[in-house]
This record gives sequence, C-alpha cells and structure tokens, in this order.
Amino acid sequence: MNTTAKLINWKEHGDMIILECELNGKRFEISTYKQRIYNAHLLSDDVYIRLDSSDNIIGINIYKK
Repeated sequence: MNTTAKLINWKEHGDMIILECELNGKRFEISTYKQRIYNAHLLSDDVYIRLDSSDNIIGINIYKK
C-alpha cells in the first residue's frame, strides 16, 4: 500500500539529503542521495513524499506556494 507523507523540513548531510516527514501525526526521517533530488531548492514549497509499503521513496509531489 502506498502512502503520502508531508515534508516538514530537510537538511544536507554530506552527499545525502535528510527529509523530515510527517504521516498521521508521527514524524520520521528518510535519507536519500542528493543526486536523486535534482531541484532541492523547490523543497521549500509544499512537498509531499510518496512512499511504498517499505517506506521507500517512489515519488515527490511539489506544489508551488
């Protein structure tokens, strides 16, 4: 089952980007390589991370503010 989590915050750590997300009132972090997120500057807009049943990122939806 796929789910969608809201991006709360993000930070760079070496060659990784750490995404702080919220789903059903619970916060958690997901890390991914910077090279997988081509337009990191857009992460300041309304962002939702699509996750598969194993909490792997399958997509990112960005909605301009």
